[in-house]
Amino acid sequence: MKKHEKIYKQLKKEMAEEGIADYMLIPKDLTKEELKKSNEKIKAFRFKLMRERTEEQRIYSELLRFKFLLESYINNEPFIPTNSFGKNLGEYVRILNRTKKSVSENLDVHYTRFSRLLNDREEPNIELMYRLEKHSGGLIPAIYWWKLVIKKQEYHIKKDLKTRKKEGAKVRNGVVFNN
Repeated sequence: MKKHEKIYKQLKKEMAEEGIADYMLIPKDLTKEELKKSNEKIKAFRFKLMRERTEEQRIYSELLRFKFLLESYINNEPFIPTNSFGKNLGEYVRILNRTKKSVSENLDVHYTRFSRLLNDREEPNIELMYRLEKHSGGLIPAIYWWKLVIKKQEYHIKKDLKTRKKEGAKVRNGVVFNN
């Protein structure tokens, strides 16, 4: 007896067939060939749905994907230079399918400054984070943008031994502990 038939018989003892149907989906045992055909049909259906999406639906789903990737990066991964604030801002502009100039105007940021931000030549301020949150319809919180900046700063603090030593030499009468 197949595994799913056992489960079905056990559930039938506990509830009516309608209840079973509402409660769970019991998969059909498929051969490799049937599974391959099924997967191809599902793939074709997904591509059909993707082609039929409106631009608004496309942007929404891409921004959700972007948000989840940001969240994962912020919470789980070390700083990666290719995943900086500027690179993510560029990805945001790409998702919106707008020009850099129009997004800079929407955010009330001079285009030259916006370009420096995109190329990681300038650090953003907290006000820009609030604007980006508002611009994304609240989908991407300001704190996510800010944590991208903090992640980079944290990395530099840990790795910049030269500046640490240079600045440490300027300190007089520091606290000393005798352990």
